[in-house]
Amino acid sequence: MATEAQRKAIRTYEKNNYRLNIVFPKDTKKRIENLHLNKSNSAFIRDTVLAELDRLEKILK
Repeated sequence: MATEAQRKAIRTYEKNNYRLNIVFPKDTKKRIENLHLNKSNSAFIRDTVLAELDRLEKILK
């Protein structure tokens, strides 16, 4: 069972982050793993989306 401090930390984390549940085509996980990027699938997806957002924001300004 979580302590009050742990619950508070979780609430703070959730307020400062955006969680998104995405469904990808079946072989996407394996394709990412086959790149041997030394990062998790989640980290790869997060980094890729953030990089694309940065790129698009520069273009659209």
